[in-house]
Amino acid sequence: MNSIFFRIYGGVVLTILLVSGLAYLGAEVVNGMRAESYRGEMARGTFYLMARGIQRQKADEDVERWRDVLGRLMGAELTLSYASDVSLSDDERQRLAAGKVVMRLSEERGFADIYFQLPDEQRYIVTRMNKVSEQQARATALLVLDELAQYPLDQWDVEFDRIRAHFGFPLSRVAYNTLRLDQEQLQRLQRREVVLALDDSGSSQHSSVHVYAPIGNTGQVLVLGPMTLFDQKPVELIAIIGLLGLSVMGMAMYFLVRPLQARLEGLGRAVELVGRGNLNVKVEVKSSDAIGQLASTFNGMTEHIRRLIESQREMTRAVSHELRTPVARLRFGMEIMADTASEPERHRKLEELDRDVEQLNELIDEILTFARLEEGSPALEFDVIDVPALIRRLREELKGIAGHIEIVLRDNVTAADGEHPFLAEGAERYIHRVLQNLVTNALRYARHRIEVRYFVDGDLACVEVEDDGPGIPVADRERIFLPFARLDESRQRTGGKSGGYGLGLSIVKRIAEWHGGKVTISGGGNLGGALFRISWPREREGVHVLGDVGGA
Repeated sequence: MNSIFFRIYGGVVLTILLVSGLAYLGAEVVNGMRAESYRGEMARGTFYLMARGIQRQKADEDVERWRDVLGRLMGAELTLSYASDVSLSDDERQRLAAGKVVMRLSEERGFADIYFQLPDEQRYIVTRMNKVSEQQARATALLVLDELAQYPLDQWDVEFDRIRAHFGFPLSRVAYNTLRLDQEQLQRLQRREVVLALDDSGSSQHSSVHVYAPIGNTGQVLVLGPMTLFDQKPVELIAIIGLLGLSVMGMAMYFLVRPLQARLEGLGRAVELVGRGNLNVKVEVKSSDAIGQLASTFNGMTEHIRRLIESQREMTRAVSHELRTPVARLRFGMEIMADTASEPERHRKLEELDRDVEQLNELIDEILTFARLEEGSPALEFDVIDVPALIRRLREELKGIAGHIEIVLRDNVTAADGEHPFLAEGAERYIHRVLQNLVTNALRYARHRIEVRYFVDGDLACVEVEDDGPGIPVADRERIFLPFARLDESRQRTGGKSGGYGLGLSIVKRIAEWHGGKVTISGGGNLGGALFRISWPREREGVHVLGDVGGA
């Protein structure tokens, strides 16, 4: 994803989905553990009293009789098994040894296998219960009363505290006349019945059950409860999961945003260095998103600024050097004129001074042109150009300075080059300047002949300019496109012609790049001299006007 928005948005969505999934799984695991602990705590006191009752029996027949009584009370068959007869995990054995209840719940088959170890023995109470009902609650109350009945009345407080310690819900003894029950429930207590009362507060999370059982003729009632229903989503659990979810999302957002922030900080440091004058700094482009595009633009900007400054320095040095020669000649010529009495001689010196002034004008024109080109790509106005016709017009314009050198135009196009092969898109004023610079450059070094060839290479319009001069060494062919680069020492000029100012080919290269093309140089052509080739797309990308010209 190249868009920062989609990257962050996608990361947030994935994080929310991940956190939601983890929160759901975490809640399920925690609720499973809580439910198991809840069921064990609710049953622990009951099974403790059952085990105490079994241990009080002396004979095996009494044990069996008591086991049958417990089975009827609980509504489930109970068995006594030794440790070797029961398959338990190490964790389950440790929990049983600690006096806890182990339940194996089978939700698909609708029952639970319950295990409880008799205190200080290696025997277990094992039962299978299909459901929890009022029967087990009333049985628990009866077991508490039976346990208290084993002790004198004056020991009940101590024993009651002992019993209460084994229950996971409150146990209390209250006076009968303090109960807030309806008339029917009070009458049932008077008849020595166990009463179960539901306190429904409007939501299942806050509902509770109380069990009331009269304690003989003491005037007291045993109260079991409140026994609250299991809360699947307690506030504490929701708060913990919410905090964990927010923490995970915060971390995810940090890891999503931190790389972007680091890249922006790196870009900021680079801008600061550029502000201090360090134009060699580069920003690493790690992707093609908005920040990557900004970094790429920044690198291009610093490169352009550095190139402009270097070009300005080179231009300053070159201009000072180039201006020195014609100015010196002008000063020298004026000094000679002051000492010359002959009118013809003075007239000849004036003509030489005029040529020096013209040379200065040409130099200034080239410098201004190059400076404008270095400012950046202008808004080009593309036209459909008849390239051979433009070359013929240029040949007429240069006849005055060509002298004895022949300028030959060759149109190397065929029917295979498509419809209207002579036409190409371009800024005519700049294409004219390119061809003019190439031909005038060739005129400085040609001996007798210059050939200008136009042809089509696929989607490219190509113009070649070749002279029969001395050519350019291979080692110098890249350097000649640099500003103020002149190779007069390598390429001998003929006829005392000026070698130019070293800006013409730089201008050619810049204009070619503006048109999406390039300029190259080679040797070994038909004439044996330098061979320049400029090529550019005949049509701009996405703009097809040559077909419209043909249709018109």
